[in-house]
Amino acid sequence: MRPLENFYDATPKAVGFVDRKIEIPSYTVNLYGPPRSGKSWLVLDYLSTIPKRRHLYIDLQDQRVQSDALFANLQAFIDTHGIETVVLDHFEGERPLPRCRQCIVVTEAPYASNPFMPLLEVAPLDFEEYLAFEKRHIHLEHSFSLYLRTGSLPQMAQVHESLLTMRLHEILRAVFVHPNERILFRHLAKFQGKPVTPHQLYTAMKKETRVSKDWLYGTLKAWERRKILRWFGKLEQPKAARRALLFDFALPASLYFEKSLMGQLYTLAAEKMQRSAPETGWTDGLDLYDPQSRHALLLSPFANQQSAAAKIAGLVGEIDRLGVSRITILTISNAFAFRFDTIPVTARPFYEWILEE
Repeated sequence: MRPLENFYDATPKAVGFVDRKIEIPSYTVNLYGPPRSGKSWLVLDYLSTIPKRRHLYIDLQDQRVQSDALFANLQAFIDTHGIETVVLDHFEGERPLPRCRQCIVVTEAPYASNPFMPLLEVAPLDFEEYLAFEKRHIHLEHSFSLYLRTGSLPQMAQVHESLLTMRLHEILRAVFVHPNERILFRHLAKFQGKPVTPHQLYTAMKKETRVSKDWLYGTLKAWERRKILRWFGKLEQPKAARRALLFDFALPASLYFEKSLMGQLYTLAAEKMQRSAPETGWTDGLDLYDPQSRHALLLSPFANQQSAAAKIAGLVGEIDRLGVSRITILTISNAFAFRFDTIPVTARPFYEWILEE
């Protein structure tokens, strides 16, 4: 039981922890979310509030651990030491969970073996959380520009700009261990915030490497479960190609010299809208549309009032068909307002809009 004793005697410290919007409850829970989203740091900070001899933190990615032997002795160790809270970090597989007052299971995909276990998703940093991590901000517009370059993974928030690409590529190699996974992610990165089908990705990949359709479709499904990939559907057309939203918007941008500002902005906007309005989709003319509130969003980074009016005039058929009641235009820094017929149109800087609840 030596590994268990080592874990029990030396819980890592969440040095420099910055508060997140999410809080771990005092009961058994499955803490899940995409790679590098801050799950381990969150749970280690939580353990600092529990007396040392009453908790046990186990990192199942520790190379010194032999899982079979560890789990064979785990319950006896818990009972002997009166441990109340057990954390199983980087948990995989179908092993039975130990009996204790509170068990925190930390995974990427939701833990499927116990459908009754409460779930708590840890997403990467939103812009508001990033501001707490980054600490260099002088003006919101400047901080948002940094956010687009560094991305939403907590460990990147304070990396010097000269090291960004190198650090992002280190993360890519760590998350996507198999070369074919890295190739698939590189092709998927071209479609960040854009419609794409698995068949398109397969066609592109097979020009570069040997890969089966079963492998590609299975990998995409696994990435969906691990929250690496989310799909954003077209309104009223469930069979149409869906837009690809990736777990960090800076990782795809780091793979190409040509930056895709629109792909990054679209990912941020779609994720925010889906949180507050799950029925949101996109149409041929509208970047985002919530049919419940009848609110349409257009991404137009450098729009002015004249160009915005001209763009909306070209969408009048779509606007009438959907019964749009208001339109928001997201820009880099411009702000203005006008009415298009009876519809209020408001242009706002993206960095202001993204901070609204």
